[in-house]
Amino acid sequence: MQNPSEKLIWPRALSSLQYQGYRVFLLGQAVALLGTWVQGTAQRWLILELTGSTFYVGLLGMVTGLPILGFALVGGMLADRLPKISFLILIHTLILLQALILGFLVQSGAISVSLLLLLASVLGAGMAFEVPARQSLVFDLVGRHDITNGIAIHSAVFNLSRFAGPALAGVLMSAGFMAHCFFFKAASSLCIMASLLYVKKRYQGLNRPLRPSPGTAFESIKEALKFVAGHEILSRVLVTIMAFGILLLPYSILLPSLGRDVLGLGAREYGFMCAANGLGALAGAVFVAVFGHRGRREVWWWAGAILFPASIVPVALAQDFSQISVFLFLSGFVMVLASTSGLSILQIEVTNELRGRIMGLFSTCFMGLFPFGSLLQGIVAEHAGTRITMAGCAAAGLFISILLFITKGKSRGKNEKNR
Repeated sequence: MQNPSEKLIWPRALSSLQYQGYRVFLLGQAVALLGTWVQGTAQRWLILELTGSTFYVGLLGMVTGLPILGFALVGGMLADRLPKISFLILIHTLILLQALILGFLVQSGAISVSLLLLLASVLGAGMAFEVPARQSLVFDLVGRHDITNGIAIHSAVFNLSRFAGPALAGVLMSAGFMAHCFFFKAASSLCIMASLLYVKKRYQGLNRPLRPSPGTAFESIKEALKFVAGHEILSRVLVTIMAFGILLLPYSILLPSLGRDVLGLGAREYGFMCAANGLGALAGAVFVAVFGHRGRREVWWWAGAILFPASIVPVALAQDFSQISVFLFLSGFVMVLASTSGLSILQIEVTNELRGRIMGLFSTCFMGLFPFGSLLQGIVAEHAGTRITMAGCAAAGLFISILLFITKGKSRGKNEKNR
């Protein structure tokens, strides 16, 4: 962590911004995330325009997320073993190149479904290695005392990008500048690379790898799994996140169809639908930053874990642009309440030597199972319809969250009685 002498005095709700390295990193990350949301929004609309099929939109989600399932644990292990900042710079170089190639293909008219899917999988591979290293770097930059606020502020930046990115993409696409969505992503990668180079030079100790436990890669991952299995709250958080990855998070891949085919909206309105969801998530992140240090993190976690799936049902049943925008706002709010609280619990409950691998597990559960959920929901939506698919998956996710919460309560009651 940085030297406390470099701190400035900030209010409690912004305590993680006391650290200069974190502020610089966050600035670069904000631009990079804006580019990611611009590209992601453009990719989903582009493949729907190319194919006219929700199956292919689901397939796009699958090929983007599948590398995360395959490599996030490995990425977490490497984050524990390699110079973290140098590792992140290398990954962002790969992400920059795929965005440039995709932009030139779209601009020249040479883009095809197969090429789009291939380049989306490259982006997914980059994310598989980037996310665990980035999340563990946040802890290195702010430390244990300010980690909840650090995660919340990072989440606020993420969701500000989630709000602004789709809106910007919608404006660019409606103006005929589809290729520029991908060029923007490439340019944004340069910003995060510049901020990482600054942190690397200024705080050289942060780029030194920890001394992990000896053994093979398999043994290293097994050690992390054993650690999680021995901690009830960590296990329940990760199991719930797994259910979300399959049943809830893929609702985003159905939004283009829900907007265009069900509600009769265009690219601009679709972009603002996504922006409303991101604005709600931003509000949720600000809420956690201000109030997250009050009360128990576990209470915040279970509140979000139950409210998030419950919020998806009215999204599926919305009748017009205004309704769906309001419901997407609420959904974004409670999703961030759950994800930020869960991630905070995971960060605090693990040792420094295991943090990268636990973040890899979180990425695997949160994002790695997304491809299977995307493909599943894309196939079901082709036959049952978008509304039924989205509402049904949300109901299943709500059932799992309530079940895990109830059994947790019973388990604790039995333990107290035995005492």
